[in-house]
Amino acid sequence: CNIQYALNPHSREYSIIEVNARLSRSSALASKATGYPLAFVAAKLGLDIALNEIRNSVTRETTACFEPSLDYVVVKIPRWDLKKFDRVSKNLSSAMKSVGEVMAIGRTFEETMQEAIRSVDTSFDGFGRNTYVPETREAIEEELTKPTDLRVFAIANALHMGYTVDEIHELTAIDRWFLCKLRGLVETERQLNTFAADQALPCALVRRAKQQGFSDSGIAQLTRRNEMQVRNTREGFGITPFVKQIDTVAAEFPAHTNYLYLTYNASAHDVSFVDHGVMVLGSGVYRIGSSVEFDWCAVRAIRTLRENRFKTVMVNYNPETVSTDYDEADRLYFSNITMERIMDIYAAEAAAGVIISMGGQAPNNIALALHRNKVRIFGTSPENIDGAENRYKFSRMLDQIGVDQPQWRELTQHEDAEEFCAEVGYPVLVRPSYVLSGAAMNVVATASDLKSYLDQAATVSREYPVVITKFIEEAKEIDVDAVALDGKLIMHCVSEHVENAGVHSGDATLVQPPQDLDPVTVRKIGEATAAIGQALRVTGPYNIQFMAKNNEIKVIECNVRAARSFPFVSKVTGVDLIEMATKAMLGLPVTPYPNRGQRLGYVGVKVPQFSFSRLQGADPILGVEMASTGEVAAFGRDKYDAYLKAMVATGFQLPEKNILLSIGSYKEKVEMLPSVQRLADSGFKLFATPGTADFIQEHGIDVTALEADTAREGYGLQEYLSNNKIDLYVNLPSKNKFRRPATYVSNGYRSRRLAIDFSVPLITNVKCAKMFIEALARFSVEKWDVESVDYVTSHRTTVLPGLVDVAALLPAADSLASASRAAICGGFTTLGVSVFGADGTAATDDRAVAAIKNASRGRALADYVVAVAATDANPAAAAALSADAPILFVSFDKRHPAHVDAYNTVSEHFKAWPPSAAVVTNAAGNDLASMLLLASLFGRQLHVTDVRSAADLDLIDLSRTRGLSVTCDVSVFALFADRLPSSVTGLSADAVHALWARLPTIDCFTVGAIPAQVARAAGVSEADVNPAALGYQVVLPLLYTAVAEGRLKSSDIVERLCTAPRRIFGLPEQPDTYVEIHQDRSVRVPPKSDDAQWFPDLLSKPVRCVVHRVVMRGKTLFLDGKLYAQDTAAGRDLGHVLRAMSSGPSGKQFAQTPAVAGALGIQTDSVRPTSAQAVRSPSVAIEAETVDEANAEPADEPSALEKTALITTRTIERPLPVTRLADVLARHGNKNPFFMNHVLSVRQFTRDDLHLLFAVAQEMRTGVQRAGMVPLLSGRVMASVFYEPSSRTASSLQAAMLRLGGQVFTASSETSSVAKGETLEDSVRTFGSYADVIALRHPQPGSVQGAARFANTPVINAGDGVGEHPTQAMLDTFTIREELGTVNGLTVTLVGDLKNGRTVHSLARVLAQYKNVTLNYVAPAGLGMPGSVKRDVALRAPYVVQTEYSELSDEILANTDVLYITRVQKERFDNLDEYEQAKSMFVVDNSLMRKCKRNMIVMHPLPRVGEVAPEVDTDQRAAYFRQMQYGMFVRMALLALVLCRDF
Repeated sequence: CNIQYALNPHSREYSIIEVNARLSRSSALASKATGYPLAFVAAKLGLDIALNEIRNSVTRETTACFEPSLDYVVVKIPRWDLKKFDRVSKNLSSAMKSVGEVMAIGRTFEETMQEAIRSVDTSFDGFGRNTYVPETREAIEEELTKPTDLRVFAIANALHMGYTVDEIHELTAIDRWFLCKLRGLVETERQLNTFAADQALPCALVRRAKQQGFSDSGIAQLTRRNEMQVRNTREGFGITPFVKQIDTVAAEFPAHTNYLYLTYNASAHDVSFVDHGVMVLGSGVYRIGSSVEFDWCAVRAIRTLRENRFKTVMVNYNPETVSTDYDEADRLYFSNITMERIMDIYAAEAAAGVIISMGGQAPNNIALALHRNKVRIFGTSPENIDGAENRYKFSRMLDQIGVDQPQWRELTQHEDAEEFCAEVGYPVLVRPSYVLSGAAMNVVATASDLKSYLDQAATVSREYPVVITKFIEEAKEIDVDAVALDGKLIMHCVSEHVENAGVHSGDATLVQPPQDLDPVTVRKIGEATAAIGQALRVTGPYNIQFMAKNNEIKVIECNVRAARSFPFVSKVTGVDLIEMATKAMLGLPVTPYPNRGQRLGYVGVKVPQFSFSRLQGADPILGVEMASTGEVAAFGRDKYDAYLKAMVATGFQLPEKNILLSIGSYKEKVEMLPSVQRLADSGFKLFATPGTADFIQEHGIDVTALEADTAREGYGLQEYLSNNKIDLYVNLPSKNKFRRPATYVSNGYRSRRLAIDFSVPLITNVKCAKMFIEALARFSVEKWDVESVDYVTSHRTTVLPGLVDVAALLPAADSLASASRAAICGGFTTLGVSVFGADGTAATDDRAVAAIKNASRGRALADYVVAVAATDANPAAAAALSADAPILFVSFDKRHPAHVDAYNTVSEHFKAWPPSAAVVTNAAGNDLASMLLLASLFGRQLHVTDVRSAADLDLIDLSRTRGLSVTCDVSVFALFADRLPSSVTGLSADAVHALWARLPTIDCFTVGAIPAQVARAAGVSEADVNPAALGYQVVLPLLYTAVAEGRLKSSDIVERLCTAPRRIFGLPEQPDTYVEIHQDRSVRVPPKSDDAQWFPDLLSKPVRCVVHRVVMRGKTLFLDGKLYAQDTAAGRDLGHVLRAMSSGPSGKQFAQTPAVAGALGIQTDSVRPTSAQAVRSPSVAIEAETVDEANAEPADEPSALEKTALITTRTIERPLPVTRLADVLARHGNKNPFFMNHVLSVRQFTRDDLHLLFAVAQEMRTGVQRAGMVPLLSGRVMASVFYEPSSRTASSLQAAMLRLGGQVFTASSETSSVAKGETLEDSVRTFGSYADVIALRHPQPGSVQGAARFANTPVINAGDGVGEHPTQAMLDTFTIREELGTVNGLTVTLVGDLKNGRTVHSLARVLAQYKNVTLNYVAPAGLGMPGSVKRDVALRAPYVVQTEYSELSDEILANTDVLYITRVQKERFDNLDEYEQAKSMFVVDNSLMRKCKRNMIVMHPLPRVGEVAPEVDTDQRAAYFRQMQYGMFVRMALLALVLCRDF
């Protein structure tokens, strides 16, 4: 029950607003907030379990009658995404507009409020001064009196502006208690803001700030330092969060809960940390673009880990999710997903590692920071994730592997953007990098719109570059969801969008498997997906969006994480992609392409759910920015069936009569014309706006025009929409090339809003309109029944064809109706009927047969064929009846009223009976031998029924080997006769075992006479139990129990109860007839059932399989235990339509025939059942139970749908080499400019040469990360000769050689013969005699170049005084590319001793080879960049801007992308006073870093002597230590290229 109260804040007066006798939206919040599972307890109460009997699952000590007691505070804040909608009103009111909510837990209101605000959006740092609301009285008071989603930020700014608590209370009516608490936060914020970057923070202040909920990043911003520095400071003070439990009893009773939160307002942990579990990061708050799909992914990952005995730790803060159910993981932390919180939990738990790829983009955004802080990330390396998300890196990778992409360019200036757009042509797509759900993405059609769009994009994602991409019109967009293991593709699914490119993938209608894609396109997409996965070394999930046009594909983007479509494709294909990805990431065994070779007999369609009705003023049209708030999926026989179901599931009402059309562009009018004709042909009354009506009328289609403005009386557009005279409105807006002012309100917008406001179904996309109209034209209410494709069960659902019982023995002529009812309930849709009544009734003449048929006509539910009983007296009469009763039953059972006594009678029957008609006998022993002899003599085919002995089966098998056409059946109950009285069945346990051993000889299973015989012997009254109805409903449960026990296969059952009987007796196929069973469901036979009366042993243990549904000729006759359509019997007499009898292959022969495997109609092991059509289409569903069946070819040519399904699940075989060095070299024309050449100056090499070096360096990094080394230079030796001190360069070169498998010897001025006066040239000649390559450093400029002339081995310049340092410049450039993605267009500021800094001399020359680079030289007086270097740069690249400065101003810092600091080198100064004056002139510290871009880097060749403060080391922008790591990979690449011609 949910009750909403209104409370008077000034008194105790309250009123009840409404009462809902159900759980409500807030029930999940209340359950998560208190730890008291309301739904769980309510369900128990509903089952009449008393409250005091329900155990509290949190404490495990108390019962549910304890009211929850809280020793913590919970704050919930909604999430709004109103900025995504044009024209929408942002005012909050009683109409819900939020798309999600967050919940935070803490010990104080302040702490919890701050956490909740940060949880709403990663850009929020908590409650404090902000730029979201202008600090003007007008703006503040407007926001406080008319609240929007920014009200909390207005309160913060109001307090900063000096508003008192009372003033804010008067404006907002918010309780003063809350406002006073918030004022305390502002006071702490002001105090923190007084500290400069170089001032130490007091421990007490830091502790208070943390206890009030300030984040490390928030404190860092206020105190002018970086986040990691604050973290280190507080950890130095011993200030760390404590882990507390939510136990529902305020710690009054012992608790065993795993439901946890972090707080600084405690003194001890509530739990111990011994599990070392795997952390899984959730998706956080639901918002447009990140919703329940990611929660499904996180939950499936958690469950997979637990199934494989991993301890798990879930981190999430969304009360609406399953992942925040405390029983889903071993430990649940209700906490924010920020770097600070994840590192806190990771450290506390000593976790084994973190899975970040299940929670959408939010965890991905902190992946690189976590990785750099030594957090172990499972799956794809964060560096490779960055390689996919950084546009430059990703584009470069696509070029390298030969995968196409649309033309694009990074946004730098408006002029550059205009130039690029003019070059590629409009339209273009404007988008920021690292976007979430298309934030700030727009399609720009004209230059006049460009600036406003760029401004919008730039304000959304300031930290990452904004790019402009050529937008390709009329292209198809395609999604690929994939899983890879170490770069090798192990599963991928291709889904197509119904809408053309230009609609965000989250708003698009998705079809799986694709129905309209050319196989060539699908193949190319698969190959590109494999290539990208291999290039990124993906381990785990990834998603790629392609666009295709004319069989040419281009990559739009790649997300190395689970995408929102993963749940959909997993459910469509029956393959859990998240389970596969989780196993791949954790190194567990995983089977590639587990659905290989399976064809889907259905189509899945996912459609978006919009909330435009709640967003007053929003324009309900689709674009590149995501607007949907949810999605639904449906399954159908084809895409139209599925699409219509999905649309109905969103609440879309199917039109009954009146349809309104408004089509903007002429092109779309032409495209829509056939669809409009379909509507007219289907009987709909068409209305249209004037322009559209004119076009339609010109093509001969009747339509009524509705005026938008000056309407004729009774024919106004507004009147028809507002009065619900329109059942469907198809509005296709024209794509205007000229944008109107934002204040302009068009007739189209006005009519669309009318449709939304008056709940008129609206379609605004041409492709969706066409698909909907086609689906509507095909729609038939009569055929829209619930089918197996419409649901999923926790057990396996199998679809069988209608079953056949060829030996239905009836006790009376009128008992077929009751027998057929029982048969239908058991899944039997065809009966071969023989009547042998206790009163002597038998089908021996025309009157008896007529009586049977008259009693059955219109009453039987199953199809039937009547058998004529042979007697000694009726050979001629029986033959005369063969047209109506085409089966002759020859009984030797003296208990039957109609039987034969003499073999000569059989001969007479064989003579008279038509040769093509069937002959059935129950002969056994000697009688069987005689019958087989007579059948052989007369050349007749014979079917032996109710075989009960192994000897008879052996005789039948022997007869077959001698060429006799003989088939047989065994009663199902004979196979289970060991559970029945042997005195009745005549079968001992050994005899039953012998029957099972001869299963391949048995052609058919039947119900047979055993149920009636046992019932009669047991004294079961025929007045209570109809003998004709016995046995049918337990046949499948008995047989599928045997399948579960391994004694049978599903294919055995289908063959012997359907395929073989129809083949042998020539029974016609039954169209649209199938039986759905729940194969694995365990049930007990009800004690009061008819079958329990004669087969009591059925009650001893459960059986497997329940018949769920029986459909006959498209009509449901039986569903979930209820029989339908008893008044209108569906059964038909098949006596006139039987084909000639055919023995066909035996069961044994059948099992050896691969081509028929596809005809079985058996559902595979996936959860998603096949459709009814799967039964009718022999090649649709295959259960690969043997090697032969698994490799079988389909019996028929697959349909287009099946071909596509096969293509999309086919393995893409792309071998993964150990290294890709050969590929790298091949992409550069197999030319190695470094081979056996000296490396003396960067001027030797072109940019292409450097790019080869960098590509090899990337491979070296991958090789080292995988195996620790890349043994290319085994047996090679490097001489490391350093005549100057060196730590990094010498160690880096030596480590590089060792990791390449080579060896190193060293020499220096102290240890070599230089100390004895040997010249450098002689030393080089000496070292060259022992080594394959020499790394040489010398203090004299130009000395290395001079020495190289005398060397007979390659010499690498490791630095020559103040001259050059080429390897350092190479690694510096590589670092820039790896950190920022590109060098082009960057502003690089070189700071320090530029005169003596050989590193910057080489670097400037390298940077000159890149486009649009700006070089700022900042140096003390007299230490500026040498003129020779500047001239070199100017000559090489006159377009490079070089500017010299003596001060490092704020303006320079604000525009700098790379801040390169060099040491003022003491050894280069003769005057120490000058050195002391210069060395501290430029110091990079936190205060300076605050003036820099958020997306820039600081580099230093090291060593440093004070020019970079240690406090900067913890800044994520400090790249100098990563620079060292990159250096080893670059030098590995250089050595390999110098010493190896190829790889």
